[in-house]
Amino acid sequence: GDVIRIVYQDEKNSTDDTIEVRAEARCIEGNLGGVRVTRTQISDRELRVRTRLKTAHALTNIGNRYKEFGLKKNADGKYQVALTLCEDIMNEARQLGGRLLEETYVQLWKIYFEMDRLELAAAMAQRLQREFPNSGFVDDALLQLADVARQQGNLNRAIGIYNRLVRMEGSQLRGEAQFGVGECYEKMAEAASAGAGSEQLFDRAFQEYKKVFDEFPDSGRVGEAVSRMANHYYRQKDYARAIDTFETVLSNYPDARFLDVILFNYGRCLYRMEKRKQARQRFDQLIGDYPESPLAADARKISEALARSGF
Repeated sequence: GDVIRIVYQDEKNSTDDTIEVRAEARCIEGNLGGVRVTRTQISDRELRVRTRLKTAHALTNIGNRYKEFGLKKNADGKYQVALTLCEDIMNEARQLGGRLLEETYVQLWKIYFEMDRLELAAAMAQRLQREFPNSGFVDDALLQLADVARQQGNLNRAIGIYNRLVRMEGSQLRGEAQFGVGECYEKMAEAASAGAGSEQLFDRAFQEYKKVFDEFPDSGRVGEAVSRMANHYYRQKDYARAIDTFETVLSNYPDARFLDVILFNYGRCLYRMEKRKQARQRFDQLIGDYPESPLAADARKISEALARSGF
């Protein structure tokens, strides 16, 4: 005797307005016999495309987990299956257009990027920007496009794209883009010959990292940006200011990436300032907190040498 009522908003109808549709069914008692599935094929094209997109998304995530564990062959296998799924539905997605085509582009550039097929990733990101300029994925596409340019060594182009993203009010990726600008200038400085040109680029990188700290305090890149600023002080042999900056990272950003690098450079600064006992404490902290760090072996050698010297 209970009534089940379903109400939904029908946006796809013959009128110009959304229609509220209601459907009701009354429950009955008794055994109606076995339920038999009569249709196993999805006839709706849109549902079929969306289902395959979700499958490709899941396979890409599985591939990412394999990659994190160093299982490249397994990861590549999942990426390839995901890519095949997306390529199979591309024609249907183009015919359907709209949100489905947009999501297909997004999934493809993510797969290409994970497979290190950077040229194809960049091309797909550009297509997304061109055909869907108001897409909520545009800032993600811009960031990845800039990352591709940076990885390929096209640093000036990368800076231009990063700056375009920094100017996008409301994007949650502005801090990430600002950090990318700093990375590009730092790479330029490292590639430049020693001298005034190199120092100017390092100074510019420092200023760009400082903007992450000043203008995007909620960015997940703040801790790393501050540590890069400290490295700048270390290069200039301004060890006191470097230590102050390292302390800021350790106190305010305990989950920042590369804390092992921060601790190692902190120890080096203290050593340069003739504070050998405190330096050894930082090296020991690195060994204890980050035993798998590539710097742990060097830190252990330095700590043992300081211990033999009575520190």
